[in-house]
Amino acid sequence: MKKNYIFTLFLTLCFSGLSFGQVIITEIADPNGTVPSSARYIEIYNPTTSAVDLTGWSIKRWTNSNTTTTSSIDLTSIGDLGAGTVYVIAAQSSATSGFEAFFGFAPDMIGGTGGSADSNGDDNIAIFDASDNIIDIFGVPGEDGTGTCHEFEDGRAERKASSTSASATWNEADWNVWADSTVSGCTSHTNSPRTSPADFDPKVWIGASTSTEPTLTFGTPSDNQVFPAGTTTIPVTFNYENFTLSGDNGSEETDNTGDGYIVGTFQRSGGDNYSGIFFSNSEFPMVEGANNGEVYTITIELVDNAGNSLSPKVEATLSFSVSLPCDLLLEALTTACDAVTSSTDTYTGSIAFTGGNTGAVYAITAPSGVAVGGDNPSTTASGIITFSGMTEGTNAAVSIVGDATSACNYDRTFFSPVCKSFPVYEPFNYTVGTDLIASSDWQDASTSPTPNNIQVVAAGLANPYGAGQFADPTGNMVNFGEGGSDPYIGFTATSTGLIYTSFIFTATDISTLTDTTDGGYFAVLAESGGSFRARLYLRQNATDGTMYELGVSESSSATTANFDTSITYAPGEETFVVMEYNLDTDEIRVFVNPDPANFEAVSAPATGHNLFQASSSPAADLGRFIIRQDSSGETPDTNFDELRIGTTWAQVTPKDATASIGEKTIEGFSAYPNPINNGRLTITTSNSKEKQVTIYNVLGKRVFAQKFSKNNKQLDVSHINSGIYIIKVIEGDKIVTKKLIIK
Repeated sequence: MKKNYIFTLFLTLCFSGLSFGQVIITEIADPNGTVPSSARYIEIYNPTTSAVDLTGWSIKRWTNSNTTTTSSIDLTSIGDLGAGTVYVIAAQSSATSGFEAFFGFAPDMIGGTGGSADSNGDDNIAIFDASDNIIDIFGVPGEDGTGTCHEFEDGRAERKASSTSASATWNEADWNVWADSTVSGCTSHTNSPRTSPADFDPKVWIGASTSTEPTLTFGTPSDNQVFPAGTTTIPVTFNYENFTLSGDNGSEETDNTGDGYIVGTFQRSGGDNYSGIFFSNSEFPMVEGANNGEVYTITIELVDNAGNSLSPKVEATLSFSVSLPCDLLLEALTTACDAVTSSTDTYTGSIAFTGGNTGAVYAITAPSGVAVGGDNPSTTASGIITFSGMTEGTNAAVSIVGDATSACNYDRTFFSPVCKSFPVYEPFNYTVGTDLIASSDWQDASTSPTPNNIQVVAAGLANPYGAGQFADPTGNMVNFGEGGSDPYIGFTATSTGLIYTSFIFTATDISTLTDTTDGGYFAVLAESGGSFRARLYLRQNATDGTMYELGVSESSSATTANFDTSITYAPGEETFVVMEYNLDTDEIRVFVNPDPANFEAVSAPATGHNLFQASSSPAADLGRFIIRQDSSGETPDTNFDELRIGTTWAQVTPKDATASIGEKTIEGFSAYPNPINNGRLTITTSNSKEKQVTIYNVLGKRVFAQKFSKNNKQLDVSHINSGIYIIKVIEGDKIVTKKLIIK
């Protein structure tokens, strides 16, 4: 029997026991040693006398007190788990870290970081069959293991030898558990952390029966494993048991001192088959020179000394491959509007690349009508590929695929930028009863389909200012509250200068709010990619729960310092808000009910903002305004209208273009603050004519009256009780009447 040594594929023999069954969990480990949590594993076992097909089976984990599983390991690749087989699944494993570094041999399978085998001792784990039924379980789903009889933190849980029947209900009496602390009332729970390999016994379950049948299995690599391009040496290991290899008699034939020998074949794709016989570990051939793009198949079999197959036949087959190279590297996609108009525009996209001109030819495809230009990676080492003529509002999918010498196969999508001229004005002039995201300008920012879409309702918000001071609302409005979808409207992405947004809103009912610490945010300025950068918060006032106050934050948790506690607002009270984001300084300012004397000014007032925050996480750009629905305890029932977005203060603070001095209104009139918190009310007008100021309660009783003849006067109303009033100001033949709130 001639031995053929052709390749130099390096194959190393190792030895370990294998067996199979009805499939039960026999050990779960959370080592706390020199290679701590990375050596975690789960051991399963088949206690029956026949193999079990694990196709479609899985191991799932309930993390902590979760009532639904949070991770899963597919057991399909195991195939038939033989009778009496112990099988170990490690969370991580390599020669330098994880299971193999800790225990000195490789596991049967790697479950992955964060997977079902990666438990820190307070989770619940079960084996599920192909119909997703629980076959065997450790722990109690929905119960955090910490402080319970099934906690094995820094330790392990091992099934007792007497417990060989699978059960969908965990029974403490079936287990011995070691952990970093003792839990009282448990029959088999020991305070003894496991810190060294000697504290564990993976692959050696105390209840496993000893099989006398020969077995032969591959260890590494895993079947169908794909190695990176450039790999030239691939270690291969296999395990055999209950079989004694004979020796070589000196003529490359068996000396009949054992049960037989190993027959092996090796095949590479596109090449010849090679075979050989082996009598010892050292004789197994070393094969080197693996090539990119090739597939390798190895078959080994145990035979008797006459070269006959055993009965039943004992063999194992393994396939693996080396990937073709992909030298081409793509960088981030960029887009730019070809024009910025109120109509539908086109945009251009680009992809920078390196690693081109290596001999591979690349096919670049784009949607119909999109022109591909720029640098060609087939002939250029580095450059930029351009895609032009894409339509605003339509995403464009492109692909870059290498030829038969390359593994490159890139799919990329250009997401349409918004090409809108400023200012953006949204009066919500849509059909009452429709979802806001049904309109072409609004999309859902939620990451998954979410109920409770924001709907368009009939107009109901009044102008917070007098005629001629601010443009009256038009169209309809939207109403939202509790949790639900988060619609956004896009605008031309801007990376420098100022972005302003303004709107009128009122929280109509704050009785459902439960988060009194930071409340919830309902209006957001975000980057064009979706990252939130400025959030307007609302929460109940700590002293008077019938009133609310506003705050601002760049992050998802506003602190007390982010709130203006000096002013509170009543449900149903129309409030005008202007948010400013300075992209050059990354500062956020919020003006609430600002003085209308400054409306349509060239720039925002230097002072007078109610809220301020310097951003610690600068925005790359701003390109979205989002209406946020958080939850029933954080988002009150809210009416929202008259959204404007611009790059100047004037664009978002328009005066009423239809008002004129000839109307029976007072030119330049304003009364602030409103609500009044400090007992002082300021009245301003454009001239110094005599003014009669009268305040009435809701029953029509006069509670205040005063005259003055200046264009600015601060009135002391501290003696008036808190409540809602009507203020009437007469200047000559002109009259202004407004609602006034005193706190």
